Amino acid sequence: MWRICVVLLSVGLLAGCASSGRSEQVAVLGADVADLRERMNELQEQVAELTAYREVAACRLPNRAGADRLSAGFPISPERIPASGNVNVAVLFVDFQEAPALQGETDTADKQTLTHEIFVNIVSDAKRYLKVMSYGTFDVTFRPLHRWLRMPHSLSSLYADSDSSLGRGISRFMLIDDAIGLADPEFDFEDIDSVVVIAAPEADSIRRGSALLSPDWHFDPDGQTIGNAISLGSNDRRWADGLTVAHELGHNLGLPDLYDVSVSVRKDSEENLSDEVNRFVGVFGLMGARPSYARTEMFAWSRWQLGWLRDTQVACVTSFPTSVQLTSLAIPGGVKAVVVPLTETTALVVESRRILGYDSHLSKEGALVYKVDTSVPTGEGPIVVGSISKPPDDTALLGPGEAWNSDGYSVTVEDAAHEGEYVKISAID
Repeated sequence: MWRICVVLLSVGLLAGCASSGRSEQVAVLGADVADLRERMNELQEQVAELTAYREVAACRLPNRAGADRLSAGFPISPERIPASGNVNVAVLFVDFQEAPALQGETDTADKQTLTHEIFVNIVSDAKRYLKVMSYGTFDVTFRPLHRWLRMPHSLSSLYADSDSSLGRGISRFMLIDDAIGLADPEFDFEDIDSVVVIAAPEADSIRRGSALLSPDWHFDPDGQTIGNAISLGSNDRRWADGLTVAHELGHNLGLPDLYDVSVSVRKDSEENLSDEVNRFVGVFGLMGARPSYARTEMFAWSRWQLGWLRDTQVACVTSFPTSVQLTSLAIPGGVKAVVVPLTETTALVVESRRILGYDSHLSKEGALVYKVDTSVPTGEGPIVVGSISKPPDDTALLGPGEAWNSDGYSVTVEDAAHEGEYVKISAID
């Protein structure tokens, strides 16, 4: 009898082992299937990206502006700061013997007040803005040194703004180079990609922001080369919207100025800028003139240049008529731009601007049409918004039933929803 019990017990244990083994096999098989499905999805995405890369080749206009530093064309110079991942930016505060920045009763009190106030007002908002514009792919970390660095030379003799661009470049180079030298003993520049130097509020002879870029300028602290830097002056604090730094970092990323620089340099101060300065892009685009770019979305074209838009999010249209569903720039995902190539260096671009995100200030929403010319240098109109208004404002946006004719093509908004516009592009006979 005991033998039968042993046999039955053995059979039961084996059955239990078999059952347990099957469960483990099913679990392993399920994990393998999930892993295979994930790999298949990744492969499909890669195939889609490769296909899209070929499809948009005619619309990826090359840089023909005669310089490899700031351009509306492709590719952006590798000397500029990376447009994805984390970028580290040092923030230094400088004052001068004839323009001291001390506001509190003691140096310690000032460290805890004015530099922190300036940092919050004109620096920290740039981090959020650029992260939103990149749909989360670009994250800038600002590393401030919260004390005033007393510059070794006279403000008027060496650092003040010059009437010529070359003279201003030299004075700003000396300003940044001296600031880095003063900060170096206590600040680690080893993994810094760019440097922002902010002059004291009392230094009125340093007025406007400026970006210095290699190969013309570079700095060498802690044994490494920094080829991108920014200096900010008194007028930059008047527009305390956080986007002044974002605009200058746009240059560090490789983007050109989209306002009329020739008009800007004729003006004594930012407060006297005329509508002529903003005649190219008006209220649209971060790289336009202040205060027009305060709280505005960045152009889809610029985002594509920086890799913040994938090729799958750009519709390169070469046959007509074609209709495309556009999604607002403020909403992640979807097709963000329709591009119609005109020549090797020019194209029409259509994008959706809704009263959302950084475009919440708009009084009208709709499709925006503009022309890109990658043979035009920075500050001379590489992007021009197609509008009859000067400078272009939100009346340039096309609503349902409205059309814009340009360069032999017609762009018509056939329908609109909260997410964007359904546009039709036709060739004009």
